[in-house]
Amino acid sequence: MMMRSWGNNMNNKSDPAHRLAAHVAATKFSHLPLAAVQSAKRSTLDTLGAMLAGTAAPGIGTIVAMARGWGGNPEASVFGYDLKLPGPMAAWCNGSMARALEVDDCVDFLPVHPSASCVPALLALAQTLGGLSGRDFLTALVVGQDVIIRMGQTVRLNAMQSGRNNMFKIFGPAAAIANAMGQDADKTLHTLGISFSHAVGDGQCAIDGALSLRLQQGIVAQGALLSGLLSEQEFTGARDFLTGPYGYLTAFEPDPRLEYLDDLGAKFMGEEISIKPYATCRATHAAIDLALDWRASVGDEHLDFAKIKIEVSPEVDNLVGSPRDKHLRPASPAAAQFSLLYSVAAALVRGRVSIEEIQPSSFTDQSILDVAERISITGDEGMRTDKVVGCTRIQIERRDGKTVTLVSDDPSGSPTKPLDYDKCADKFRALAANAIKPLEACQIEEIVDLVSRLDTLDDVSVIAGALG
Repeated sequence: MMMRSWGNNMNNKSDPAHRLAAHVAATKFSHLPLAAVQSAKRSTLDTLGAMLAGTAAPGIGTIVAMARGWGGNPEASVFGYDLKLPGPMAAWCNGSMARALEVDDCVDFLPVHPSASCVPALLALAQTLGGLSGRDFLTALVVGQDVIIRMGQTVRLNAMQSGRNNMFKIFGPAAAIANAMGQDADKTLHTLGISFSHAVGDGQCAIDGALSLRLQQGIVAQGALLSGLLSEQEFTGARDFLTGPYGYLTAFEPDPRLEYLDDLGAKFMGEEISIKPYATCRATHAAIDLALDWRASVGDEHLDFAKIKIEVSPEVDNLVGSPRDKHLRPASPAAAQFSLLYSVAAALVRGRVSIEEIQPSSFTDQSILDVAERISITGDEGMRTDKVVGCTRIQIERRDGKTVTLVSDDPSGSPTKPLDYDKCADKFRALAANAIKPLEACQIEEIVDLVSRLDTLDDVSVIAGALG
């Protein structure tokens, strides 16, 4: 998918924005380590599953209905709805789906979701322009994941500390689009500069359990694709979009750590991505792990306890623990996903925290709510680590007076406790079964197979076709 080039008129190459653009433009499949490619395949399958399950999530029908009403050229698929729309509109719908159920991939040391906007944007690009090979798709995805994670590392106070919810996430999918389109460094710079105008982010929607949390990823996927398409038409963007007088870092992130943009290409940070085993905010996963471990160890006695005390970092407590009354009885699926009280109680009662556990029939289940009443959460500075998920300690006081203490600072699904491709495929099957239009078993297995051999595909649009 090589596009027309303007020529290489880069100036001020020591500027981080110019270095970033040059890196994005220069990266090829041959530069990628095997671990980054394998991680990208897992992330692709995981994001496709998140999109399919997200087709039936609250609010998505409204977005799709609006997009259908606007219409336009039938370029790219809106998955699950037998609908094709202009590429940017499809990316908007599918990107919103990908984040709708909080089941997409993440990074444990940053509150970022590296793939939920990159994959929908790239699939829409593939269908809109055609000819995007699997190797080019993987290269673009690895680049996009790397950029969004590195941009997160430049920030001294992450979103859980500052409340600024990762406006920089637009640069990841924009970089992916530029790389996939074969743009040279100068044109890539304009794509990234244009994308700055699409930067969005608010964290209050997560705390309030609002549907706008999922909308942000759709806006970003759409904005990234629009930015690439615009730059191809010689539309210009800010060149100094990072450190110029009104650049992103200057305006929104004081004292950035620019060293994380100094070693571009030395490592691709997508290798550090975690795949979620549970359908909840990643900040709840360590506690769920511990609750399930204890449940398995005591068998039928897993509900025979007087109380449970959970200690987490103040940031995790602010996100998923406090205020207690709000998190004790979730009022929506999104609120259930961001409730540590509910998640642990559901794990103890059901032995799982899947898509089913974030449905109204589950988060209003009195047996789960009664268990949640016996759980308390405390924010403790001593639980902070170099990861935003921090350390989690659970103290279980049994009715016989004995106390059991369990600790974790490395939730399952992390790079050191990874879900392999087969387990990602199992998760994909479960998510696909919850689509608004469930796929046939043969379709599901076809997608699992196609993604496993992405690097051999001549055109990734075949995956979009299999998704329906």
